[in-house]
Amino acid sequence: MKKESKKTNGKNGIKIVKILTICLLIVLVSMIGFFGIYTQNKNQMSNGVKDYSYSMALKGTRTIKLQVNNSTTKVVKDNEGNVIENATDEEIQKNGYITEEVLNNKEEDKTVENYKKSKRVIEKRLNYLGVQEYNVSLNEETGEITVEIPEDTRTDTIVSKLNAIGKFEIIDANTNEVLMNNSDIKSSDVLYNRTETGTAVYLEIAFNKEGKKKLRDISKTYIKTEVENNAIENNTEENSIVENETLENNTIVENNTEETNQTVEKKITMKIDDKEIMSTSFDEEMKEGKIQLSVGRTTTDTTTLQEYISEAQNVAVSLNDGNLPLKYDILKNQYILSDITERDLIMVKIVMAIAALVGIVILISKYKLNGLLAGIAYVGLAAIYVLLIRYTNVIISIEAIFGIEIVLVLNYIFTLMLLKNIENKENSVSKSTIETYKKFFNLILPIGILSIAFCFAKWIPVSSFGMITFWGLIIIDIYNAIITRSLLKIKMEE
Repeated sequence: MKKESKKTNGKNGIKIVKILTICLLIVLVSMIGFFGIYTQNKNQMSNGVKDYSYSMALKGTRTIKLQVNNSTTKVVKDNEGNVIENATDEEIQKNGYITEEVLNNKEEDKTVENYKKSKRVIEKRLNYLGVQEYNVSLNEETGEITVEIPEDTRTDTIVSKLNAIGKFEIIDANTNEVLMNNSDIKSSDVLYNRTETGTAVYLEIAFNKEGKKKLRDISKTYIKTEVENNAIENNTEENSIVENETLENNTIVENNTEETNQTVEKKITMKIDDKEIMSTSFDEEMKEGKIQLSVGRTTTDTTTLQEYISEAQNVAVSLNDGNLPLKYDILKNQYILSDITERDLIMVKIVMAIAALVGIVILISKYKLNGLLAGIAYVGLAAIYVLLIRYTNVIISIEAIFGIEIVLVLNYIFTLMLLKNIENKENSVSKSTIETYKKFFNLILPIGILSIAFCFAKWIPVSSFGMITFWGLIIIDIYNAIITRSLLKIKMEE
C-alpha cells in the first residue's frame, strides 16, 4: 500500500509540475502580450514589443497638401547657351555668363494629364512605403493634391518622400548628352551586405529590357582604354645607320622613339534630381542590367546604419514608380486628432478585460479546477492573439475591435463546449476535443468564409475586420489543440 501511495504521490507531483510549467509560460506570454518588454534606451524606458497599427479613425490623420510650384530658378549660361553649374558671382562677372530666371514648371506642362500622373506616382510611393491606409485626392483645376495618412512614428519620413521629383539621368560627362533616364528603369531596391567589419548599404537600380541594352552599350563605350603614344623622340637625327661588324647586313633604325602607354577615360555622370551622384567610367561590360551604388560606408553603429538606409530608401522611393512630371511644394502639413481619444481606447480594453474576468469566474464556479485551467488557457490565447495582431501589421479600426470581441466570444464558446464534453466520463480528453472541434467548425464555417472574403476588400474598415477575424479563428484552432487540451489532459490523467 505504501508503495502504491508513493507511486500515486509521484505521479501527482509530476502532474503538478507539468501544469505549473505550462501555467508559468502562459503568465510570461501574457505579461509580454498585455504589458510589453521595457528596456532602457538613451535614459528612457522604451517598449521592445511592436506597437499596434491603428487606423486613421482611431489614431488621427496627417493631412498634407501639395501645391504646384510656381517659382523660378536662376540658371547660368555661357555665350553658347550651355548651362554652367555652381558658378560663383566672380566667375559670372569675369566670364560674362548670362543669368536667366526659369520657371520650375513650364506653363505648357501644367496639364490635367500631368496632375493625374503626379497623383498616381504619389499613390505608388505610399504603397511602396507600406502605407496600408491612405486617401489621395486631386483638384484637377489647380493640380493641388491632398494626402491623408495615419499618424505614427514613420509619418514624417513618409511625408518627406512625397514631393521628391525622382528625375534620373545618366549623361556624358563632357557633352552633357542624356544617355539614360527614368524610362529605362525597371525597379530600385535597398540591399545590405553584412561582413566582419559591419553592414554596408547599397542602392540597386535594375533596368528594363531597353535599359539593359543601353547600359551594355554605354559600358562598352565609356570604358577605361589604353592607347599607344609614339610622339616622344629621343634622337635628333631622323634616320641613323648603325654598322655592326658581326652582322652581315646593316641595321636601319627609323624614327628612334620611345613608346609609352596612356590611359584615356570617357566618363559618364549619374544624376538624381539634377544632383550629381557619381562620375565614373566602367571597368568592364555591364551584362546584368543592374547598377549597385554604395551608400555611406560599412558601419556597426545602428544609428548611422539607419541614416544610410533612410538615404537609400529616399532615392529608391523616388525612382521605383516613376518621376513626378511637375515640381510640388508642401503647402500644408497638419495633424488632425481623432474623435476617439486614447482614454476611450483604454476604457474599451478595461471593459473587455472585465467581461473576460467575469467569464472565467463563471467557468471556475461551474467546472472547478477544469474551469480554472481553461480560464488560464483563455488568458494565454488572448495574449498570443494581441501579439499576432501587432506583428502581422493588421490595422486596428473600429470594425476590427468588433472583430476582436467576436473572436474572444467564439473562443469562450469553444471552451464551454470542450468542458461540457469532458464532463462526460465516458469520453477521454482527446475524444472530447475531437467532438468539440467538429461542432465548433460547423458553427464558425460561415464566419470563416466571410472573414476570408473580407480580407481582400480594398476598404480598410472591412479588410481589417476580415484580417482580425481570420487570424483569430486560426489562433483558436491551433492554440486550443496544443495548450488547452494539454492542460486538461494532464489534469485528467490517472
